[in-house]
Amino acid sequence: MSAARLLFSTGSLYVMDVAHCFALAAEAGFDGVEVMCDDRWSTRDPRYLAGLAERHRQPVLVCHTPFSPRLPGWRAPQDHVARIEQTLRLAEALGAETIVVHLPDRIRLRKVSLFGRTVRVPSRAGTRGLKAWFEEELRHFQRRTTVRLGIENMPAARIFGRPVSHVWWNTVPEWSRVHRWLTLDTTHWATHGVDPLDALRAAGDRLCHVHLSNYDGREHRLPQRGRLDLAAFLRALAGAGFEGTVSVELHPDALEFHDDAALRRNLAETVAFCRAHLQ
Repeated sequence: MSAARLLFSTGSLYVMDVAHCFALAAEAGFDGVEVMCDDRWSTRDPRYLAGLAERHRQPVLVCHTPFSPRLPGWRAPQDHVARIEQTLRLAEALGAETIVVHLPDRIRLRKVSLFGRTVRVPSRAGTRGLKAWFEEELRHFQRRTTVRLGIENMPAARIFGRPVSHVWWNTVPEWSRVHRWLTLDTTHWATHGVDPLDALRAAGDRLCHVHLSNYDGREHRLPQRGRLDLAAFLRALAGAGFEGTVSVELHPDALEFHDDAALRRNLAETVAFCRAHLQ
């Protein structure tokens, strides 16, 4: 078997309690958990999460920085760098290996109603402060911790129906050299028409973490169902001797979360698929 560890991202079932995510991950046979930090304190409380990890024998190996600034209990939640710092402290307290960090926005997008349709339009300049931090501070910040800051590629946004990359360094050549450590999201590359195998080859030994899901015009589908050949992708990971972590990160409706039997079946089939191709 590959040395890669197979994780379940709690973001896959953000509609459910985080404790239930740990229980489902254990039942399905995952090796551990990636915690998606959000506005619920339970996703950011190190003592609570450590208790869940011990109870279910599902170590927290990856923490994902929050999307939202609505973060009760954290200081300066509007500050992108402060969110990264506090996610790092959470990861260190839990013994996690990696935190996932998004590329900084180049432009901001907002939703507006136009002729009875909801569309996304550019609004104002993006996260300039975070871009400067990436350029000037990230490498120094990384040297101060053993936790890897895995920089994640981002999906294309659609503006008036056209795909647009709204973040910096979001092509394969740029992303693959933006930092020492990288997170590769397969479905995000698919929104740009990029084969994730090409991104895998470009990343080389900088890759520390994978967000695994398929794409069928919708993002974050079950790995075994969609347009991407994720069987070949997982075999390539194993063949390269990848020793990092692979998180199954899905949309709740792909798991059929509203049907308990279907949810558990989909999780079990996903684990079986991943294990089979990480041989």
